[in-house]
Amino acid sequence: MNNPELPLDPNMQTCNLLITFLKYASIVMQDTKDEHRLNSARLCLIILTCIAEDQYADAFLHDDNMNFRVNLHRMPMRHRKKVVDKSIPSRPLVCAILDLMVEFIVTHMMKDFPMDLYLRCVQIIHKLLCYQKKCRIRLHYTWRELWSALINLLKFLLSNETSLLAKHNIFHLALLVVNLFNMFITYGDTFLPTSNSYDELYYEIFSEYQPTPAIGRKQPAKSRTPWSIAIINHFNPKIESYAAVNHISQLSEEQVLEVVRSNYDTLTLKLQDGLDQFERYSEQPKEVAFFKELVRSISLNVRKNVSLNTLSQDVLLKEFSSIS
Repeated sequence: MNNPELPLDPNMQTCNLLITFLKYASIVMQDTKDEHRLNSARLCLIILTCIAEDQYADAFLHDDNMNFRVNLHRMPMRHRKKVVDKSIPSRPLVCAILDLMVEFIVTHMMKDFPMDLYLRCVQIIHKLLCYQKKCRIRLHYTWRELWSALINLLKFLLSNETSLLAKHNIFHLALLVVNLFNMFITYGDTFLPTSNSYDELYYEIFSEYQPTPAIGRKQPAKSRTPWSIAIINHFNPKIESYAAVNHISQLSEEQVLEVVRSNYDTLTLKLQDGLDQFERYSEQPKEVAFFKELVRSISLNVRKNVSLNTLSQDVLLKEFSSIS
């Protein structure tokens, strides 16, 4: 913990092992190009998966009386500003987990696509949402960042469909992302913090996919999903009418939100059942090969770096207990 590369937030009066783990995960998940780092990131996500589906862990993560300031490590990117430590709010720990998932989603859309890690990220988000819906927890979180990240992920999958299909079943991942949006649309009134959150959700979907210059963006039809088409087909004529009546060539965000708020009543969407259900994590048989390989690599690493002749029995016991 004294490593200068892993600084503790001096403003944080209370710390716990989960905060340390989340910081560690934010580091190892930045670079997944070599096998060792990829396995470390996968192990972190497996741990978070087990945490996200445990009701007692979820109760702690969502406890509004247990707020922490978690300074996650973020990958340097030219188009975003560096977050100053003092600007990080003190929030329930579930917010830091969601931030970590969003961070991974936006920083790993690349040619060597880590499909397995993306699947785990989306599943973790889904399990947290299921708990929030079940317990009607209205988390004050910047949901727009998550929605934007998921929409950009869908667009990445669709625009790189040909190359990705040669290696991955991208349709499974795309379906999981679409179901997340379906869950927000279907059950959002039980866990989104305010009615304005619903407005922002529809605006985010509409602004990313709408096909006319009413609000200044344009996306190809190929990148649209069934629920986005239904939302566009419903709101687009009303927004165009509003712009024409008021002689406005390009609407502001607030003007679009005004149209959205006043036209909810006539919006009809085909809702799905079972969106708040998930398959619990099972180590066998899916993960057996991964853990066997992980143990094998740890053993080889110990044999390579530890001289058995120079270590006492007590030191060896400590070394292997730390591994286990």
